[in-house]
Formats: sequence, C-alpha cells, structure tokens
Amino acid sequence: MSRARSGKKTKRVTPVRPAVSQQRVRCLASVFVIVIAIFGYRLADLQLTPDAALAQPIGPRFRTAELDAPRGQILDRYGRSFALSLPAPSVVVDPRLVPVGQIPAMVQALSGLLTTDPATLRDRLGRDSAFAYLERQVDPEVGKAVMELGLPGIRLEDEDRREHPNGECSGLGVVGRVDIDQVGISGVELVYDDVLTGREGRRQAETSADGSATIPGGLLEVEEAQPGSDLSLTLERNLQYKSEQILAEAVEYWTADQGLALVMIPSTAEIIAAAGVGRDKETGLAACTTTNLTSTWTYEPGSIIKPLTIAGVLDAALTTPFEEIALPDVIEKVADEGEIKTYRDYFEHAQDTYTPTEIMSKSSNVGTMTLAERLGPQKLFDVLEDFGLGRPTSLGLPGEASGILDPLDENTLRLTNVSIGQGVAVTPLQMLGAYNTLASGGLSVPPVVVAAEVGVATPTRVVSEQTADQVMAMMREVVDNGTGSRAAVEGYHVAGKTGTAWEPCDNNGYWCLDETRYYATSFAGLIGNDLGPQVSILVILDNPHNPDPTKGVGGGSVAAPIFAEIAEEAVRQLRIPPATSGDQRDRVRAAPAVALP
Repeated sequence: MSRARSGKKTKRVTPVRPAVSQQRVRCLASVFVIVIAIFGYRLADLQLTPDAALAQPIGPRFRTAELDAPRGQILDRYGRSFALSLPAPSVVVDPRLVPVGQIPAMVQALSGLLTTDPATLRDRLGRDSAFAYLERQVDPEVGKAVMELGLPGIRLEDEDRREHPNGECSGLGVVGRVDIDQVGISGVELVYDDVLTGREGRRQAETSADGSATIPGGLLEVEEAQPGSDLSLTLERNLQYKSEQILAEAVEYWTADQGLALVMIPSTAEIIAAAGVGRDKETGLAACTTTNLTSTWTYEPGSIIKPLTIAGVLDAALTTPFEEIALPDVIEKVADEGEIKTYRDYFEHAQDTYTPTEIMSKSSNVGTMTLAERLGPQKLFDVLEDFGLGRPTSLGLPGEASGILDPLDENTLRLTNVSIGQGVAVTPLQMLGAYNTLASGGLSVPPVVVAAEVGVATPTRVVSEQTADQVMAMMREVVDNGTGSRAAVEGYHVAGKTGTAWEPCDNNGYWCLDETRYYATSFAGLIGNDLGPQVSILVILDNPHNPDPTKGVGGGSVAAPIFAEIAEEAVRQLRIPPATSGDQRDRVRAAPAVALP
C-alpha cells in the first residue's frame, strides 16, 4: 500500500559557514608582508651591491678579443714572395676537461703525431688551468689527425706561421727569420721588424656569460687590425736558389768545408743573390745555410786583392799598365825576429821583364810585391781602406764583420803579405764592393738589399776613372790569357781575378798540425756586354780537396768554373743580352745608375 501524503509542507535548510577568525587573518597577512619584504630587500641588495658569484653565471659580460694583424710579405725584385704568413693550426687543450685517468693513454696517442716530448705533454694535460698549448703551428694534416683521435678537451686554434715558398733555407741568410710569435730575430726580418709588423685590432662586445652569443643591442666596438707593410728586396729568387744548388754540387765534388757566392749589380750595388752552403754535421751532405756568410764570415782573400794593390800604384802614377819591369826570381825579407822569409812565384820567370798587366794576368806574387814597395805601407793602407776594407759596410744586417786591416808599417813583412792578400781579413761583401768600385769608374756605392734604398746614397770616389778603366782592362787579360780562363762565358765580356789563399791554422801559422795547408780558393769578377759590366760575382770555396790526390787546388781550377756557371744563370734571369760581334774592349766601365756630383 502506498503511504498517504501528508498535507504539511517540509522546510529546506541551507548550512551556514563558520565565521573566519580575525586572529588567523592577521597571521596570514603578517606572513605575506614578511615574504614580500624579504624579496624586496634581496632585489634592492642585488641592484645596489651585485653579487659577482651570481652575476657570473647568469648575467651578460663584456668580452674583448685581440684581432691579429698579418705580418707583411718579403718580396724579391720581381714581386715574388720570399716570406709570408699563413694560418697554421695550433693544438691546445683545456686541462679541466681531461680526466686524470686518461692522461697516460692520451700522451701515448699524441706522441705519435706531435714533436712535443711525452713528459711535456703529460705536464700540460695535467695542469690546473683552463688553457695550455700542446704544440704550436703544426702542419694542417697533423692538426686533422689530432682531432680525429677525439680526445677530450683538445681543440685547434689558428695562428699565423711564417712560410718560405723558396724553401726553408733559400735566401734566409739575408731574409732572416721570425720567432713563433712573428717577431723578427735575424736578417731583414729583424732590421725591418717595425715595417713588417702590423698593428693589432680589438673587438669589444657584450655577450652571454659563456661567450656563445652577442647580446642584441648590446655594446659592440671594433678597431680594425692594420696589416704590416710588404718589403721588396733587390734579391732575385730564382738566381738565389740556383746559386745555392750550384754551390752545393761544388762543395760535394771538391769535399770543401763550405762555399759561398755573392752576386751584385756593380753600378747600383744591389745584392741579387747571397748564397751560402755548408756541410750538415750529421749527414756530411752539403746544403744551404741560413747564416749570412757573405757579410759575417771573414777570410784572407789571397790574390783577388791584387787588383786593388795595383790600382793604388797606378793611381799614384808610379807605373803604367805596360811598363817593362825586371822581376827577381825570389824576394827575401827579414822578419822582425830575424828570420829570413823567401817569396817566389809558382811559375818560372822565362821573360826578362813583365808588365803590370802580365803581372796581374799571371798572378805574380813577386811582381805585385815589387809594385807595392813603390807605393809604401801607409799609402797601400789608405788605398785598401778607401776601397772599404777593415770596416763594416753600411748595409746594416745583423752580425756583419769589420774584417782586419792593421797598419802596415808596424811589421816589416806586413806590406809584403797584405799586397798579395795574406795577413789581412775581409768579408766577401767588402771584397766584391771593391770590384764594383773598379767596374763603376772608381766610384764606390754602398751595398743595398732593400729596393727602396737603391740610388739613395751618394757615391764616393776611390780612384780615378782612368785608373779604374786600366785595372778593368788588365782583369780582362786575366780571363782572356791568364789564370782565369775557365771563368769565360761565351757571348759576354768577363773580367776578374783568381785567388788561392793560405788559411791560418790555430796558433801554428799557415802550417796546420797535420803538416798540411788549408786553402780558400776564390774568383771575383764581372760579366757584361757592350754597355759595360752588368753583374759582379764573387765565388769562394773554403778548404777544397782535389778528387785527384796528385793535383792541387786553386782559384782558377776550383772557383772560376763555378763563377762561369752562376754568371750564365745571372744573365739569363736578369735578361741581360750578350755583346754584339766585334771587339768591345773599350767599354770597360758600367754606366752609373745615379747622378754624380
């Protein structure tokens, strides 16, 4: 049954929330106020007194980077590079990223690629620093191989490295070298370091803390780097290289200690090639040297000094080229200690008389001494000094020697010895400079190797034009009919003089402890055409040995053929035309390249 509905209505009741306690409200409000106050204080503290420890990892930073300035090139006379700087990878490491336990294995892997010794690699990998070089300026293939190892913390950074397209040795005796930081340490690189060195630039930017991104709209200032200036030399790159090759072959054939060749233009004193070859101490093979032998090495020149002695006698009007002079078979001189010294020629005196021209062409010691006695010690000293002996030239390259030219009246034998090139020491640069003076009509021009300095210096007169022309004609006879016949070059006029000098040995005079003599063989001369001498060349082989033990050595047999070979290469590289047909003997002087006073 259904229940009957009651007629009475039911009232709906709504629940009432309990009232919030005022104490609770005040407590919560206090908490909020305290929290806000703490944050406000910290914000103000960071703004007014920033915490570097917090700003370092999260805030922007100002970073300054140096912009490298490329070093200028050193160029030859035709604009070809002797030295230039190119990027090369350096192997660097962040030691913080290198696990200590992996260091031995990393050292072993790197030792097969780098030249740095293992102990140094171990030290650098384990340093307490963010950066260390493992090896600087390696070849690109070496850098690539290192990165292929995938070692932790190791990366490559490019640095400039000085490169030498003509080879790691050719011409560097003059050109010089730089250190690993591109600072000149020798030769032209040192003397003109301020010209070749550029001015570094600078880039200052506002970046993220890790430096990976530049802040948009942030500070960015760039000061561009200024590259160094190029420097043009008077050297001819191909002739330099070829001269070194010719010398190396000669040093090998004659088993000489060393050899050198100096090539110049007589009228301007430009150095075209300065080649030096020595023997490798380990292999014994001949190879070019980075030592500038042409201005730092001194030696007793021997008979190539005779044209200077005879020039002094001619200039003092004490003889003529064709005076008939009776020569004794021997000359005896009493030394200061009373010992009698005897001088004679290598050839028999078949004639009753000899002219100064014949004395030079036959390289007569007795004849040259006889002429020098007419001049006297003081005047001979003055002449040799005027020719530039006994003092450095004005070239200014590091290490240039002054040579030795002592007063000639202090010793009774000094005049006799010096007149034939013994008891005096010269540099090859001094000696060839004297020959340039004779080829230029008696005017001396200081040597130059920088193209911008050609023709700047004022020539000075040493002997008269007539004297210089006479001596040049006499030196033509040396090649045409005398001891220098093997220096002849077909199609060109050659004048010069042979030299075979004794070399002093320790404190035993000219006799070495093994009872032998050491020799410096040389040929100094000039090659030209109808316009006169165009190129001067000096060749020296130090202590050569004849492959045939029954034969000796001399300037005519050893140095003269080398002169001819280098001379042929010089006229080819410098594009000097041959002489026309016919006798051009009257043209014995080079045309001056500068205005004369």
